[in-house]
Amino acid sequence: MKTSVSILLILISVTIFGQQTESWKENLENPKFSSNELIKGNLKSEYLKYDFSTLLTPKHDFLGFIGQDFRRIKIYFTSLTKDINNQDVYFVTGLSVVGDNVCDFEGEIKIDQVREYKSMHFGLDNKYENAGFKSQGILIGKYKFEENSSQSHSGIFEGIVTLNWFVDKFEIIHYDDIEWFSDRYRNNQYVGTWKEYKNDKEKICNWGAYRIPFSGDLDIGAGEFHPNPKYVNQGWEDFIFE
Repeated sequence: MKTSVSILLILISVTIFGQQTESWKENLENPKFSSNELIKGNLKSEYLKYDFSTLLTPKHDFLGFIGQDFRRIKIYFTSLTKDINNQDVYFVTGLSVVGDNVCDFEGEIKIDQVREYKSMHFGLDNKYENAGFKSQGILIGKYKFEENSSQSHSGIFEGIVTLNWFVDKFEIIHYDDIEWFSDRYRNNQYVGTWKEYKNDKEKICNWGAYRIPFSGDLDIGAGEFHPNPKYVNQGWEDFIFE
């Protein structure tokens, strides 16, 4: 009986993970707002000359949750470097914090696609309309981060990541925070799971800058992220009073 229940829980988790990753990809291909429409075709080969390491390194602390009870997880990158032998791979080391539990992790991000927007965004009142931007778009990749197995409650993070970028008139690539003022602005979005080594227990685990993918009723903020008081005991106590 216990085995049957465990298998059922794993299948439910995999199904939910599959649903959210497919939904995320669908939202990218068919966005709600026309301003986010992408040009068809993967331009990855044209953009591998750029180093995305400083862009993938978060400019603000990540907001994140683990599990369907929206337990708060804090993710920190301590290093992020481009593989000199594989231009589409980036090595990552970092820390994960859930409550009092801290784990080291290491792994990689592998670029799958680099896509351009059909129309570029120039900020409030088109502030950068005449700045001479060359292009603007998103990076889509896969990540796998493995925590130190000797540490308590450790496991593997795995999923997809999206990053917004733009290229200026000098052919320099930048982290796209031009529309940070927008209520729907977000960047460095991670959609995936965490699977514990000890028992293969898998949980949805998402994080990102400014907002969190598929955060349900956790995020009740209008102009910015704000946790729902009903989840305050899931690690959001200090956030509510910041």
